[in-house]
Amino acid sequence: MRKLLYTLFIGLTLNASAQAQIKLIGASYNTSTGNIELLQWSAFDSSSVTATPTESDAYLFSSSAFDPFNGNYYIASVSGQTTGLYSYNTDSGESSLTTGSMNTNIAEFDMSRSKMYNLIMETEGYISIYEYDLELNEDTLIGTIYEPGVIGIVADAIGFDSNNGILYYAGYTNDPALALYAVPVRDEVFSFTRTILNTPNANSNIGSVNFDNVNEKLFAANDTYDQNGNSTGRNIVEIDITTGDVITLEQLTGFPYFVGGSSLFDQNSGTFMLVGITTDGMLEMIAFDTYTNTYTSGFVPDNVSEIACDNTQFAQNRYAAISGVEQQPTVSFNVYPNPASDVLNLECTTVEPVQVQIFSSMGKLVYEKQNVSVNRLNIDLSTLSTGHYTVNLTSAKQTVSKKVLVK
Repeated sequence: MRKLLYTLFIGLTLNASAQAQIKLIGASYNTSTGNIELLQWSAFDSSSVTATPTESDAYLFSSSAFDPFNGNYYIASVSGQTTGLYSYNTDSGESSLTTGSMNTNIAEFDMSRSKMYNLIMETEGYISIYEYDLELNEDTLIGTIYEPGVIGIVADAIGFDSNNGILYYAGYTNDPALALYAVPVRDEVFSFTRTILNTPNANSNIGSVNFDNVNEKLFAANDTYDQNGNSTGRNIVEIDITTGDVITLEQLTGFPYFVGGSSLFDQNSGTFMLVGITTDGMLEMIAFDTYTNTYTSGFVPDNVSEIACDNTQFAQNRYAAISGVEQQPTVSFNVYPNPASDVLNLECTTVEPVQVQIFSSMGKLVYEKQNVSVNRLNIDLSTLSTGHYTVNLTSAKQTVSKKVLVK
């Protein structure tokens, strides 16, 4: 099997019967052309894969980032003698390679402002945090964290709270100890807090950090080891951003290895995803439902990494285009009974038509009704399987959600 952990790798408008899934995009090496191509697909749907060739020869490991506000996928790329930030718009298909950016393999987007934040260790012991303006192609140093003795930064260990403008990074202190750094990047004066993480296992590592902007929770992968440094498993965990407690939600069994830089989070369904390698050496996409703390696994395209989730619809519905901050909901609703069986009653307060959608725990669209202007709607659930579902109401500017259990 091709190793995926090199630092530099070379060369909804649907009806109720449709199965819209979580939209994904990643990079893959095309052995025929020697170049990188971008793959787009719906989660677990092998028939939905499309490939877009690029002129890139290589990319930096764990350097992909997705800007949900504009629908752009970014990756630190090499094309011939040119290096820079490659961008691809998942709607229009437009692409470009911008030189001059300090984009690293520890980057994350504020999805409400279309700003990228990069962590760089330019000097040993100093973690510099840069804000990158995509339109101006300018990096601005917003502050530096001093950790004497620390010689590197953990890749794929940052998440962004777009509601409050806080960048989270799980890394090491000079003790060494695992800590959660929280940086409010919108403040005029640079500051940060450092909270020591209380992991269930003393021999641990935290990675694959993702922030849930609906429930304002931080999720991650916790790798554990024995006293000899041998892996004893990987757990999906929630990190308490106040206390630093690391709460184990579930252990991922049957996957002795995982693809680096493959974690992502679907904001609409609350699904934490990453790619595992089975004992047979096969790649499988793992989808962990953070509402039920259960997971399933299945198809992922061969030879793909640097996977990101297309949260464009979520970001454009949830955040204001001008102010860049979370809007107060313009609609509110209740659903009952919950748990439900045959019929779900939905009552909403709205001054404008809304779109009603129901998604399964795997992100499949199982119900949709456009231009709902009534205050009460009776939804037939008789065709749905038992499980947890997300009910979304979308107005012109907002999406609000509730979870429902169908029995």
